[in-house]
Amino acid sequence: MIFDKDEEENLDDSWIDIFEKNDKPYNDFYKNDNYSVNINILYINKDNNIEKINEENFFMKTPNIISREEIIGIIKRKAIVNGNKYSLLSIIKYNIVLNPEEIVSFLKTKNFDVYNNYFFTTLKHIDSIFFDKTIITFQDVNTLFIIFYEKDENNKNNEKCNFNTTKKIYLKSYNSKNKKTIRR
Repeated sequence: MIFDKDEEENLDDSWIDIFEKNDKPYNDFYKNDNYSVNINILYINKDNNIEKINEENFFMKTPNIISREEIIGIIKRKAIVNGNKYSLLSIIKYNIVLNPEEIVSFLKTKNFDVYNNYFFTTLKHIDSIFFDKTIITFQDVNTLFIIFYEKDENNKNNEKCNFNTTKKIYLKSYNSKNKKTIRR
């Protein structure tokens, strides 16, 4: 259907304005891209006590993604504090991935463990970290936890020896007299 310019000007588009006005209070409950994330860095000393917590807000170059290079840069910059060297222990991502229709049941729940297990992700490898789109109201809660453990310089040589030992694996045949040893 083709309209003349006069007919286009006479079209009633006031319903769009009414819809936008009615929808405005709900804008905070729609999912949107993440442009920043909180980074909490925990430093654990040799006695397994939290020595220091550093919190900062990180702005992503690409929405929803912290690149591998950015993660490595953060780890290298934060590995030394007050002359103490720390090694990376763990990286944990906390990303709230609720859908708008799940908010009411989430707020009414008394057992948050179900949701926490769903929101927490332990990262096994240092690679780009992807955050799912999040409801605007909950975007400030998305967090990346980087946990460092203090290096023990005195036992450094002993640790290397303990980690490099190989274990023998015995393969038993039907005849128990024959043992074969395989080194891994």
